[in-house]
Amino acid sequence: MSAVMKNRVVALCAPALVFWAMAAAAHHSAAQFDFTKRVTIQGVVKQFLVTNPHTEAIVEVSDAKGTRDVHFEGHSASHFFRAGYTRDMVKAGDKIAILIAPRRDGGDGGFIQAFTVNGHTVGFGGLSPVTGKPLEKGSESGSGEPQK
Repeated sequence: MSAVMKNRVVALCAPALVFWAMAAAAHHSAAQFDFTKRVTIQGVVKQFLVTNPHTEAIVEVSDAKGTRDVHFEGHSASHFFRAGYTRDMVKAGDKIAILIAPRRDGGDGGFIQAFTVNGHTVGFGGLSPVTGKPLEKGSESGSGEPQK
């Protein structure tokens, strides 16, 4: 293939690669969440999928807005396992308290920062799902009633 032909192929493919990269970045962006705020949500697990590229949870929540299924997302599977998550830790029907960064638009859902289920706590960045504050080493096991 001549140099001119190679340049044409590259020139034609480059815009497609740029658009693909932008779409991928937008899909995995966390810009929709407000990480300056933290809210603890309590509910019953409907589905909890620790997968890549990010974890997804559906929790039945009952509050002043009524009872409904709310979708949450979180870190990748490797982040969950490094934070102490084990397979089958969370099952459908379990009561769960999730500390989230809420959606900026005020809608249901958020980004999982920590959670407590069946006496086990998994927190990212050392955050407590009970207080939403950084844990001091050995200061809190995660047991107890999370705040609303």
